[in-house]
Amino acid sequence: MRKRITALVLTVAGLFLLTVIFVACAQQMEKASVEREKAPAPTVQVKEEEKAPSEEGPPLKVAKVEEPAPAVASEAETKPEKKAPAGAELYEQEVKPLTPAECARCHYPIFKTLKESKSKHRFMCTNCHEKFHRYNPKKQNWDEIMPKCQNCHGLKHGKDFPNCLECHKEPHSPRDINFETLLQTRAVKVKGKEEQVVLCAICHKNESGEMQAHPSKHNEVGCQGCHADKHGYIPNCLDCHEPHVEGQKFEDCLVCHSPHSPKNIKQYPEETPREVCGSCHTEIYQNLQTNHTKHSELYCATCHVRHGQIPKCQDCHGLPHTEALHKKFPNCLNCHIDPHNLPVMNR
Repeated sequence: MRKRITALVLTVAGLFLLTVIFVACAQQMEKASVEREKAPAPTVQVKEEEKAPSEEGPPLKVAKVEEPAPAVASEAETKPEKKAPAGAELYEQEVKPLTPAECARCHYPIFKTLKESKSKHRFMCTNCHEKFHRYNPKKQNWDEIMPKCQNCHGLKHGKDFPNCLECHKEPHSPRDINFETLLQTRAVKVKGKEEQVVLCAICHKNESGEMQAHPSKHNEVGCQGCHADKHGYIPNCLDCHEPHVEGQKFEDCLVCHSPHSPKNIKQYPEETPREVCGSCHTEIYQNLQTNHTKHSELYCATCHVRHGQIPKCQDCHGLPHTEALHKKFPNCLNCHIDPHNLPVMNR
């Protein structure tokens, strides 16, 4: 009984295998048939030839079938396909320096900083980074591979400041300096003596010198009081101070005042409005307004060419009285006590 069952199973398996083979062959034949139908039929050319005439009649024309010439392969088909270099060929190619755009594929934040800062550092990255992609976390070789600012700039601020990154924390936008850093002090030698100096003064020597030579309330405010928290910010004087006259502009303030030595007033134009001077010299301005003399018609700067200058009357008026009177009263102010209120005052 077992033998019969085994024979039956083998028979069924054999039939199934034959069926599979038959189906596969049929599909293959059908596919080949379809491809033949799609292929263009060869062009058959019929050419007529004349045969020599027979004795019984005229010459006969006989049709001759010419087989199509075999297709010629195109240049593209015959040309060998160019393969990408491999192995040793890779190292025979010419190596070009990376462009900033290529570096930006990985270092985009730095590329963006340089683009927006418009600093002079916008050149080839490889100008500074001659050694790159060699940082080893185990060796901590950061100092070895990173370029030093002084390689190009030298020690711009002297030996007391060898670490440029102390202020210029972002070398790709070196002028973007944090004010918290600038307000720190550093011990440096000034005329042989060690003094604590605010870091702002290291670069801005002229401004610092003005503030020391001509102290004012601006010294109490400090650099950050006017320049806020952004390096390079130039404030408007009128943000803190009231204008001397209505309609006065920020530029008008700078005609007389230097922001770092506001009391050391510069030479000003003769056409400076009287109201500008009168905003500080109130009493004198009121005297000139209430009396009607020739002095009331003048600009203050006509006589006071520089701030604080006291002119001599005879510079303009000469000696208008008799010699005897001038001998008795050599000083005009003996009689004309107030030059801003010319009538002779009773003594």
